Amino acid sequence: MDIEIIAVGSEVLSGHTVNTNAAFLSRKLSSLGYAVSKHTTLPDDVEAIEAECRAAVDRVSLVIVTGGLGSTMDDLTKRAVDKLFDQQTLLKNTLGTASGVFYQGKSSVFLLPGVPREMEEMFVLEALPLIQKHFPLHSPSHRIGSHLCLLREVEVNPYLLDLKQQYPDVEIGIYPSQGSLFVEFSGFSEQKLKKMTQALQERFSTFFLGPYSAAQAVHRECIAQKKTLALAESCSGGAIAAALTAQPDASLYFLGSFVAYSNIWKQRFLEVSKSTLDTAGAVSLETVEQMVQGLFRETDADFAIAVSGILGPSGGSSQKPVGTVYLAIGERGQKIDIGRLKAPPDRASAIQWTVQTALGALWRRLVHGVFTFS
Repeated sequence: MDIEIIAVGSEVLSGHTVNTNAAFLSRKLSSLGYAVSKHTTLPDDVEAIEAECRAAVDRVSLVIVTGGLGSTMDDLTKRAVDKLFDQQTLLKNTLGTASGVFYQGKSSVFLLPGVPREMEEMFVLEALPLIQKHFPLHSPSHRIGSHLCLLREVEVNPYLLDLKQQYPDVEIGIYPSQGSLFVEFSGFSEQKLKKMTQALQERFSTFFLGPYSAAQAVHRECIAQKKTLALAESCSGGAIAAALTAQPDASLYFLGSFVAYSNIWKQRFLEVSKSTLDTAGAVSLETVEQMVQGLFRETDADFAIAVSGILGPSGGSSQKPVGTVYLAIGERGQKIDIGRLKAPPDRASAIQWTVQTALGALWRRLVHGVFTFS
């Protein structure tokens, strides 16, 4: 059974509001084994809503519409869909004033509020039980997802194609993000999914984070090993620290971050030498090495990360173009692992990529003793 999700709202079409409702609904439905076949976004226009809903109920068995209820433009969505059905059931809104609606006919339609918190609450409490009652799944679907650090899609996809030949009845999804990959296996045999996940782990062992993001994996490992961590961040501007402190109990291992953005701060707080900054530059192997050494002098940390880069749009050169990042991973008393890397071209993506790369490299050092760059 296929499901379509329709978002109503001119503010979504204009880009002023991000459609988080569709992502939430798709995640919830797919985790239960339901297939979402289409997302559509419509303006606040009764005729457009009626036409799209009329077409959708001819295509699929279930349509979920979010937005355009209540006082917003005088209940546009309900006025449009009322023309298509004779029977309807109102759904309680425990967090707001706009009631939802459940229509039944040759196909079924749910109308849910556009406010994300209200929509999520109504979907879980009101709509989902009705979906499971009227559209039961005879064979439950299972999903297992795994994170991989520091790998590109092109490096993993050939192996996944081999797995697909071995397990043709299992769906495989690979979802790249900045500095990491998420691989998901879905199907009706949980045993097969576990075998495939085990095979993936064996093939990419030192990159395999399991169900955890890089930040979560580092968090768990530092706590388990009772190791402390300090950071010296330049181009990432504290983003690595933010990823770690988003995890509860980060204070058990995370000492803090020096956001040494200027050369003055690199010298004053991390004791990077002026001669190094003058000759090699702030973005250099020598500078991040001295930043790590400074962390070990100034703190009692067991591990340290230092990063410095040119994230643009200006500041690059032929020797160090925009996107050049130097990253150092240190363990007290051990050799420092340092790499020159190439980040994505746009600034926001480059910062996120730097965070994931730094944490992925640290996790490999913590768990496998691997030097990622040296």
